[in-house]
Amino acid sequence: MDSTMPDRGLPLSLWGIWWNAILLLRPAFSRLRTFMWFATAVAGLTVRLELLGVTSIVRALNLRPRLYTTLLDHFHSSGINLDRLSALWTQAVLQMFPHLVRVNGRLVLVGDGIKAPKRGKKMPAVKLLHQQSESNTKPEYIMGHSMQAVGLLVDAANSVFCVPLAVRIHEGLVWSNRDKRTLLDKMLGLIDILALKAPSTLSPMPTTPPARWRAACSSRATIS
Repeated sequence: MDSTMPDRGLPLSLWGIWWNAILLLRPAFSRLRTFMWFATAVAGLTVRLELLGVTSIVRALNLRPRLYTTLLDHFHSSGINLDRLSALWTQAVLQMFPHLVRVNGRLVLVGDGIKAPKRGKKMPAVKLLHQQSESNTKPEYIMGHSMQAVGLLVDAANSVFCVPLAVRIHEGLVWSNRDKRTLLDKMLGLIDILALKAPSTLSPMPTTPPARWRAACSSRATIS
């Protein structure tokens, strides 16, 4: 499989650029079939007009209804190395965005957490969550997923954007009762997975207690 689209003397289409970016992630998959299903899922997420999970991907790409189950099985595939996929995507972002935001010569990472409400009673990692919000329109407690995400600031289109690098569910999943890591420890561990070789600085969102972040980030200002 070529790493670029065929050269016919014409500039690459938007889908051509998209495909070249997706191909950079191929080493994270042990099987070509798994990689192609991954590309199909990402294509559906790119063009879908509704937020109905796998159903919206099937509708957006006009797939045969019988492929719904096959696509669903892909998300449980053992042929995906998720940590390597995150690291490869980070390296791809560094290649595709030449104008990176730097402060004192360091890349700027942005970290934040989100609590997404879920109704599924048997859905994995769903737990009772406390919402720290000053808005009286939100309930104090919800059932849902607690996730943390890391992004990289880039200069593009005369503005600054945060390109997502990785997101993980960091509450509700217990692999060992000896695991005493805090959410902050898990966030820093997520940054280690990205395998950034360039010096970088983690900038928390304003909703995070700044004193705790400064103490933690000062020891990991350089990610290697």
